[in-house]
Parts: sequence; structure tokens; C-alpha cells
Amino acid sequence: MRLTDIPSVSSVLSRMESLTQLSKDPKSLVSFPELLEREFSKQTQIPSASLPEEKVNLVGNIQLPFPAGLDKPNANERIGSRQPDKLLESIESIAEAQGLDPNLVKAMVKAESGFKPKAVSPKGAMGLMQLMPETADSLGVKDPFDPEENVAGGVKFLKGLLKEFKDPEKAIAAYNAGPGAVKRYNGIPPYEETKQYVSKVKRFYQDFSSK
Repeated sequence: MRLTDIPSVSSVLSRMESLTQLSKDPKSLVSFPELLEREFSKQTQIPSASLPEEKVNLVGNIQLPFPAGLDKPNANERIGSRQPDKLLESIESIAEAQGLDPNLVKAMVKAESGFKPKAVSPKGAMGLMQLMPETADSLGVKDPFDPEENVAGGVKFLKGLLKEFKDPEKAIAAYNAGPGAVKRYNGIPPYEETKQYVSKVKRFYQDFSSK
């Protein structure tokens, strides 16, 4: 009996011969990482026609996608109407405990994260009120993805800004662009994204207040 008559040996020899043929043409060789990348690309390619139309909300140089028409709520579908009652109740409770208008806090949460507790921006801002890691640490927030902890920290930060600037619009702008920018311009900074952010929060606030 010859070695090539044994099925397992024959299979190995056949595979070695195939690899030898491939090695003669380096261009035909594909590394495993490249293969994975190609397969991943195939799986993630979605026809553009199937993607929902989106608008981009600019928040402090962070782009957050929002469904088209979200900035024009109607009487039948108010902002936040689809949010769990428990989440809205927690926001209201935390805001009232800190002496802030619950509708303002809800408007801020809507503008910052769209009520997504696990939201993370490209720059690393986290949770419902999009706290940066260093900001979360300074506010004593241990888990930025815990809804109550995140909102409590964001409300504490917002309350400090309201106390410092004594003007809701300036405080909202400072939450977005930073207190230094508001002081430098003695008002809402002339940044397009900050102006849009303030306008959006005000619009959301009016909507929540009209319920």
C-alpha cells in the first residue's frame, strides 16, 4: 500500500499541491484578515434607497442623527411620547429635587441623546445627557450609562451653569460650547452648531410644556 492510498494523507498532499500552485501567483493569495474584511464589507453594504432619511443635529461639534421631521412635532406625536414612563418620571423627579424645571431637563436630554441611555458620541460623551468622562468624574458620576446617575450629574452641571449665568439661554449654550465660550462672547457664541442647539432645546421645551 502506498501512502497516497490513505485518504487522510491523500487529502493533505492535495491541499499542499493547491497551496503550491497558489504561491506561484502571489496576487491570488488573500490573507485571513483581508478575507474577513471583504466578507464584513459584503454584509454591511446596504442599498442607499433602503436607508431612512435623516437629519443631522450638530451638538458641540458632535453629529447625532435624528429622523427627518423630528424637529416639527405635531399634536398626535409629541416629543418623548414614546419614551418609557419610568424614564420620564425619573427625569422629572431628579429635576424637581434640584429645583429645576423638569421640562427643561427633558428638552436637554432629548437634544443630547434622543433619550438613549447608552448613547456615545464620536468624541466620547456618554449617556442621556452626554457627559464627557472628565465631566462625569468631576460630578461624581461613576456609571455614565446608568440613567439616573447620568441625569443627576447633568442636572447638577446645568444647575451650576444657570446659577453662574442667570440666563437659561446662556446656560444652555454653555452646556454645549462650554462656559468659557459664553463668557468670551458675553452671550451665545456665534457657532452655528451652538445656535442650532439652543434653538432645538427651546423648541423641545415648548413642546414638553404644552402637554
